[in-house]
Amino acid sequence: MRFLFVVNPSSGRTNNDDAGNLITEAFITTDHEHRIFHTTGENDNQLIRSEFQQYHPDCVVACGGDGTIQLVARSLVGTHTRLGIVPLGSANGLAKALDIPDNTEDALKLLVSQANTIDLDLIQVNDHICIHLCDIGTNALLVKNYEESGDKGMIGYAKHLISSIRESEEMRYTITADNNTLEASGYMLMIANANQYGTGVKISDGSVSDGKFEICNVAEITLPEAVKASLTALNIFVDKDMFSNVISCAHADIKINRAVHLQIDGEYIGEVDHIQAAIIPAAFKLVVP
Repeated sequence: MRFLFVVNPSSGRTNNDDAGNLITEAFITTDHEHRIFHTTGENDNQLIRSEFQQYHPDCVVACGGDGTIQLVARSLVGTHTRLGIVPLGSANGLAKALDIPDNTEDALKLLVSQANTIDLDLIQVNDHICIHLCDIGTNALLVKNYEESGDKGMIGYAKHLISSIRESEEMRYTITADNNTLEASGYMLMIANANQYGTGVKISDGSVSDGKFEICNVAEITLPEAVKASLTALNIFVDKDMFSNVISCAHADIKINRAVHLQIDGEYIGEVDHIQAAIIPAAFKLVVP
């Protein structure tokens, strides 16, 4: 088999200079071929597509966090190629939700064995691709503040936790999902492909392979809950009870009463007052334990 590894050198808390060496060592005793592509942040989409067309890999492996997986997915959507993950990010939300090993050597062993695959759905969110989850409101503001600060890792998130909650204002939205309409309000609205955060907090009974996504409303976020969470999982979510009006659907149109912050897979997108979301079913075969 041929493997194309897409490595984000700056993903996570530290640089990933050792990733290439570990990949090479893992393939020395196998009959598999591999090639390594390092992202630079400039024209990566086109360059990944070019590598894919020239090399014709059997499996493309995203080495980084959710943002790197998303980059690979949006670069190769429509190819229905096999996708692998080597978690090198700060939170690694999708990998943790699917029990993919966070140890690099173990993740590489899983890829070499190609033990099992599942269908991976994607979500089209306006003009963007989402592989794990996206949201508007408090968490998106947290992501914005985190990116602008230049901080790294989960400690960086924790630094901006309380201030992001204090700055957040209640939103009102009209959600039309599969022809059903709901009026709701809250401090965060999430569109989720997976059923839990990388910290293990379950948010729904959904799956990345069911041809649907979940819309989850957080009606209230209090400082005591945030402090409790920051001392445990460095996450503003404590349990499923925080999520109300969970809707499972394949299409949704969301109108918000004002422009609010949007983040997708841990990357800040900007402000929006309207979201159109649609599932892209079985976009990839994903290698999992």
